[in-house]
Amino acid sequence: MRRFVIFCCLIVFCCTCTKEYFNPVPKSRVYIEVDLVFRDKELQAYASSKIFTSNNTIHGKELTGYAGVLVTRSLFGEYKAFDIACPYEVQMGAVVEINNENNAVCNVCGSTFEVMLNYASGGCIGGPSKYALRPYNVFIKDVDKTLIIRDY
Repeated sequence: MRRFVIFCCLIVFCCTCTKEYFNPVPKSRVYIEVDLVFRDKELQAYASSKIFTSNNTIHGKELTGYAGVLVTRSLFGEYKAFDIACPYEVQMGAVVEINNENNAVCNVCGSTFEVMLNYASGGCIGGPSKYALRPYNVFIKDVDKTLIIRDY
């Protein structure tokens, strides 16, 4: 019986240990308030997206990550946020844009990332990148009126 308990504890311990997530895009501060009622109302639609950079934020005080932030609403209505820097190129000029198939595509290397379909994980589905887009935390504030995109 004692061996069984020790064995169960070891299994639980091994299963709870996770490998640290690595992303080559430098970790940067992010804080953006997304107004779903007026300024950013296009994000109310399913399969929609908007890119926020320091050039297009309303207050100029928002923190927009390494290269900028892509905010999407998946086909299932879930909001996600990713840095627009390509994790393969890791340059300020190598950024992703949404294509006609609702995927994010790097403008330099052509890596394609899944951001609206299936799990909307930001994972690479084509091209040379081995890494996913850097994700950011999304919080819903004021019952579908405001999103807070944050990461420190």
